[in-house]
Amino acid sequence: MDTTLWADVTRLKGDATEAALAHVRSSDATGVLVRPGQLDGWEPLARITVACLVTGEEAARLDDARVGVLVAPSPRELDAVRAAAGNRTVGVRCEITDGDTMNEAAALCGSVHVLVAAFADETNIPLELLLARAQGTRTQVYKELLTSAETASVAGVLESGPAGLVVGADHLADLAKVSAVLRAERHAQLDLVPLEVVRSEPVGMGYRGCIDTTHLFDEDEGMIIGSTSSGGILVCAEVHYLPYMNLRPFRVNAGAVHSYVFGTDTTAYITDLAAGEKCHAVNPSGRFREAMVGRVKVELRPLRLVEARYEDVTVNVFLQDDWHVRVMSAEGKPLNLTEVVPGTRLLGRVTEPGRHVGIKVDEEISEF
Repeated sequence: MDTTLWADVTRLKGDATEAALAHVRSSDATGVLVRPGQLDGWEPLARITVACLVTGEEAARLDDARVGVLVAPSPRELDAVRAAAGNRTVGVRCEITDGDTMNEAAALCGSVHVLVAAFADETNIPLELLLARAQGTRTQVYKELLTSAETASVAGVLESGPAGLVVGADHLADLAKVSAVLRAERHAQLDLVPLEVVRSEPVGMGYRGCIDTTHLFDEDEGMIIGSTSSGGILVCAEVHYLPYMNLRPFRVNAGAVHSYVFGTDTTAYITDLAAGEKCHAVNPSGRFREAMVGRVKVELRPLRLVEARYEDVTVNVFLQDDWHVRVMSAEGKPLNLTEVVPGTRLLGRVTEPGRHVGIKVDEEISEF
């Protein structure tokens, strides 16, 4: 789910409001929260939702077709705002400072469309509780940011994060920073292709790296690993049955140390990855989900070379030669590496060759 980004200008007056609204038009904000009268002389873009923070009396007098959402400034005003809303969407802003106000906000989940949560503290635990209560209801929880630095941690609360973030008037200049973090948090969708194996054979000993992440892989996820910048093969995470050891659902037994690990727009050598670096968990549909490297574990192991072709592009990967290493079939099913023979169809990604420090460059390059 994409996260909505609102700009809150309700505490501004006069020229400051006009300047803020002009900034909102040129930003990536998808909504703006205003007071009655602040929209005078301003026409929002079609992509910007206009929400108005109103009391019940103000809601009854409001006659502005640009306003699509009425937000009560507190739970006490909610019933009056709802009564005057007509066919507009109804929300409420809740200041959460302690257990009682937290419970009051949680009790509203399911009865409003939007709940703007203004927490007094930066801890995410109350937000986790609120999101859990809202799950499965019509209520979308929007979190008011205390600082733009909160964005990365807030966006990942309970994996999906809140439905929206609200940037206050005192740091509207940070809209671009918040938007950039949200873009990075979103899943990317790239094309994967069926590859036909043309070679699969043991090649002797070599160093291979396991990539351990701070995330847990789903059963259909892994990483795209390849020896050349032309592409790679989807190598499964260690989430499938192993008779002699516990699963390692945070790990991909990724391949020989010279290998590329493919991200959405850059690649990295396995040995270049280190704690805190970004990597991507990939599933058969081509969803690239951002993860973080916890460590890379390099050991000497017997290796197998798998070479596969898609149209006129050939890719290859060196993997630990053991049946417990899995690769993804073209049908999205995990295969033991020892089952892979010429003619087997695997899932992978092909790209235009030519990389410098992991970034695509336009130059003639041959890799063998």
